[in-house]
Amino acid sequence: LKLRFPAEDEIPDLSAHNKHMAKMMTPELYAELRAKSTPSGFTLDDVIQTGVDNPGHPYIMTVGCVAGDEESYDVFKDLFDPIIEDRHGGYKPSDAHKSDLNPDILQGGDDLDPSFVLSSRVRT
Repeated sequence: LKLRFPAEDEIPDLSAHNKHMAKMMTPELYAELRAKSTPSGFTLDDVIQTGVDNPGHPYIMTVGCVAGDEESYDVFKDLFDPIIEDRHGGYKPSDAHKSDLNPDILQGGDDLDPSFVLSSRVRT
């Protein structure tokens, strides 16, 4: 990874972007993370490129970054952790998602009128 210019000359102008990434990115954070990469070669610029290319809608805040591999969450945790916390209403790195994949304990749904409900979807 060749860094030809100082971080302050390379950080993208995110002032008109409505993204969680733009909200969290500071010149100091960019300088701290820009020389890092995952073992597969994914860099900070790869992480934020989609958010840089797409400034977003003024009324709809989206994430504005991607994890290129599992290691991205560790290597770039100083960016990802605050974004995840902001996007998911306070979900901290120390929090754990409750998982129970036993379908026998699911509650609700059996009272839906099939003439009105054709399908449903749950996403995060």
